[in-house]
Amino acid sequence: MSNEWSRRNPAAGEADRRNARSVAEAAARELARAGATAVVLAGSWARGDARRASDVDLWTIGRDRSPVARWRPPFLVNIHRTSYGAERRRLREAPSVGGSVPAWREAIILFDPRRRAAALQDYARRFRWAAHAAAHRVWIDRQVAAWAEESTKLVRALATGERATAAVQRNLLAENLGFVMAIHRRRFWGSENEFWERIARTVGGRWAVAQRAALGLRGVSFERSCRAALQLYAETVRELGEALGAETRAIAENACAVSGARLGRRPARPPG
Repeated sequence: MSNEWSRRNPAAGEADRRNARSVAEAAARELARAGATAVVLAGSWARGDARRASDVDLWTIGRDRSPVARWRPPFLVNIHRTSYGAERRRLREAPSVGGSVPAWREAIILFDPRRRAAALQDYARRFRWAAHAAAHRVWIDRQVAAWAEESTKLVRALATGERATAAVQRNLLAENLGFVMAIHRRRFWGSENEFWERIARTVGGRWAVAQRAALGLRGVSFERSCRAALQLYAETVRELGEALGAETRAIAENACAVSGARLGRRPARPPG
């Protein structure tokens, strides 16, 4: 791949990091005056893997009603408003748990007189997957049933020659089945940057092959990429194995029969 993109957006240096932190702190003071009761710096500038054009992501708790995007040269400052209760839910419910737990663990607290952000960060640091396993299995079951419908919509679009619709359905499957596998395998992702590469490496095998083809990364034709997305659904069902309920399994098997995707033998490997 051309180095043009690295030249356009190089990795941030120490001066960039100091500048971003200064912008974040100034914005936090503005947000506090506007009614925020907590402000944290999240995202790539908090993790330490920012590039020079990365947004400055601030999360606020409280009654602040100021604009959600600000230009503070050379940074776009994105303000994500939330509440303590909403964040507690995101720190235990799928699929948000995969991104929220590491994000809160790494967040930099800028303003927090009532220690609400500190409490959320402590909650994230004490998170254990096993405590939420039953609720996550319910979510996985619902997702597999929902994506069965989407896979049959892809078959319909291919049957009627609606290529734009088929492309959207293919992309939805290729994008979202990775999150199902991440929750099943109990893998955090924090940022979605590099998520699809990481989950492919985590699952590997036929699942990763189907994912890359569905995303158009193997030089396949349009129809073959759509077939790969349908096979990706089947590989997801195969990987989930006994984690699925009987009715969901029947729904998934019917969808695979309609699409012609090979379901194969269920693996015995447990998540983790």
